[in-house]
Amino acid sequence: MIRESYLMVDAIAQQDNLFTRMDARIKVLLCTLTLVAVIGIPGFRLPLGVFALVMAALLTIKTPVKLVIGRVVPPMIFGLIIFGLLTFFQSGQQMFVISIAGFKLVGHSEGFYLGLTVLTRIAASVSVLLFLSVSTPVHELGYALMWMRVPEVIVEILLLTYRYLFVLWDEGMRIRQAQTLRLGYSSERNIQAWKHSVKSTSTLMAMVFIRAYDRAESTFSAMQTRAYNGKTSGRNYKSWN
Repeated sequence: MIRESYLMVDAIAQQDNLFTRMDARIKVLLCTLTLVAVIGIPGFRLPLGVFALVMAALLTIKTPVKLVIGRVVPPMIFGLIIFGLLTFFQSGQQMFVISIAGFKLVGHSEGFYLGLTVLTRIAASVSVLLFLSVSTPVHELGYALMWMRVPEVIVEILLLTYRYLFVLWDEGMRIRQAQTLRLGYSSERNIQAWKHSVKSTSTLMAMVFIRAYDRAESTFSAMQTRAYNGKTSGRNYKSWN
């Protein structure tokens, strides 16, 4: 599921549309300024407007709804939790009362608007980052970051992480399939089956860690063999017209 999601994002970023043809530097600058405005300006109206505008842009380039939901909903769950805590436990003027099984939950206006601001900021920030990822190939993003004088080591880590995310995911899936064939995960619901599943999961995590270390060593040796000196060569952006 995770691998298919990343492949879908990469496929959308390779399409030919208005946003993918836009200079990656412009998109990075606009998204950065938008995030600063969403986080820095008080109130929930601006984040709500940004969220609606970005959703419209995502639908314009035909981003699958399943992908949007999968990226936006998980952070929104934490935002809803914060919204509820602030609404019912932040002191202030009483706004409404909810009675549940004899317990009364009092909602306060100050906490409600503060929680709504946090919730809309999370939604807007996640949507802006999703828009940047589906409209900009990762190599173009790396070139734009280098043009913005981001340290090359950070860009290098970003590109290598993106590249080997799929490799480690496939490696983990192969190990899990081998464990499943050897009855590493039991469908029974008892303490012994649970302990056996936990042991298999621990082995899986340890094996992925070891494979990641081995792959890093072999990749570094291959890069040294090809005379890699820490400098990234590729596209050189021209001056602004």
